[in-house]
Formats: sequence, C-alpha cells, structure tokens
Amino acid sequence: MKFLWGGGSRLGGRRYNEDRVLMLHSREAVLLAVADGMGGHLHGELASQMVIDTLSHLFSLTMRPRAADPARFLQDALDEVQHALVRLALSRRFPEVPSTTVVAALVQDDKLYCAWAGDSRLYLFEHGMVSWRTQDHSTVQRLLDKGLINEAEALVHPERNRIYSCLGGTDSPLIGQAGPLPLSAGSTLLLCSDGVWSQMNDTELARALSARALTQVVPALLQVAERRGGAGSDNLSVAAMTLLPASRSGAGVVDSQDAPEIPDAMMAALESEMMASGRSLL
Repeated sequence: MKFLWGGGSRLGGRRYNEDRVLMLHSREAVLLAVADGMGGHLHGELASQMVIDTLSHLFSLTMRPRAADPARFLQDALDEVQHALVRLALSRRFPEVPSTTVVAALVQDDKLYCAWAGDSRLYLFEHGMVSWRTQDHSTVQRLLDKGLINEAEALVHPERNRIYSCLGGTDSPLIGQAGPLPLSAGSTLLLCSDGVWSQMNDTELARALSARALTQVVPALLQVAERRGGAGSDNLSVAAMTLLPASRSGAGVVDSQDAPEIPDAMMAALESEMMASGRSLL
C-alpha cells in the first residue's frame, strides 16, 4: 500500500493543548486517530493521551502485519481505553473520570473501518467531494437529524459544544462504527477535532485537499482554522492520508512495506506528544 499522509496540532487560543494525533502503519494496515480531551473536565489531556497510548500499543501487538477483524480491533481498543480511564481515576482518586472524544480509522485491503465517540470527525473525500463522514454524537446533530435546525444554525447554536458520548466519564460510551467502506487510488481521509471543522465547511475542505499535497494542506488548514477561531480558538488537530497507485513514487510517498515487522508504538506515542507541543518528527 502506498500513500501520502500528514498530521499536526495547534494550541489555538487555549492555555494547554488537550488534543492528540496518532499516525501509525504496519506493512499492510494504517491507523489514524484524533482525540480531543474535554477541557471542561479534569485532566482532558490524560484522557486523549490514553487513547493514543492504548491504540498504538494494541496496534503493535495485533498488526503483524494486519488485523484479522478490523472492526473488532477498533471496538476492543476503544473499550480498553474506557476501562483504562476508569482505572486511572480510581488509582489516582480523581473526583471524576477524565474524558475525551475520539475518531479512529483503520485502512486495510483498500477498505476503511472507522470508530468514534463524540464530535471529532472523519471525512472521506472521493473525486474532490465529501462522499461520507461520521455523524457527531452531539445535541446539534440530533436537532439536524430531526430537521429542527440547518447547518448554518448548527454552527452558532448555543449548545453546539454539548456531546452525549465520549470516552471516560461515568456513563458507558456510545461507539459509532462504519465500514468496510471501499477505497481506491485518490481516496483521501481527513480526521480532525472540532476546532478545525467548526471553522471550515465541507466545500472548503474538499477544495483545499484537492489543490495541493497533504504535506502542504495540513499546515494550511490548521492555520486558516486557527485564524478564523480568533483569540478564543479551540485546540486544532488533523490527521490525513491519500491512497496512491502502486506505481507511484517520489518525495513524501510512503510504502507500507517499508514498515518494521513490529510497528513502533513508542515512536508513534512520542510523535503524538510532540505534535501537541507544536513540534513534529514527520
């Protein structure tokens, strides 16, 4: 499998960056994830980092070089994050369980598998258009589904930041799942936190991704979203990849066959922390 990928995270107007990004691949599978620690709750950054640490660890154990059941891998991994967060809160005697949204994508055999909780999103772009995206676990999404508000009203609704599912917290999370969705050369995945998608509509995202290479687009998306968010901008994070033909070569092209036999979970977790601090190894 050959592909381009890119990721990044910005602080925005917040004091701390509670977003985390994961980008990891084996010889036959790619895992991307974005987690948005909930700033209104205690230790959101611990929750989002737990997502990255758990996913990368399980990926390194399981993908040798592929998942026997990709959908089950994602479900089991997010279930394990939930249990780990509860254990963390009990062991450290936190007054509440740290919480985070998450969206995770596993690409294998030219198919996409996705799992999510909350309002971090995955967009699938085909032929310059959004062909599919996750549905937010949010109050405004429910209102949209019922036809009570439109997309423009959703962006300014007073309850636009209220979600009803996340990892952590006291209630068992509702995990959304999708897949397998077919992919082909040119298919592009964009995973992002609400700090990004709240500032750019689907048409703008599609236009940006079709205009330039991901290594150029990702920093530009983050910059535009941060500028539009102003002084109160949320944390902003993106992970993206574009599938390429097997014959493609050149600068920036990743060949999954070049991966080590055992995926490097430690390096992926380190990269996530560095992106959150505004640096990157990629």
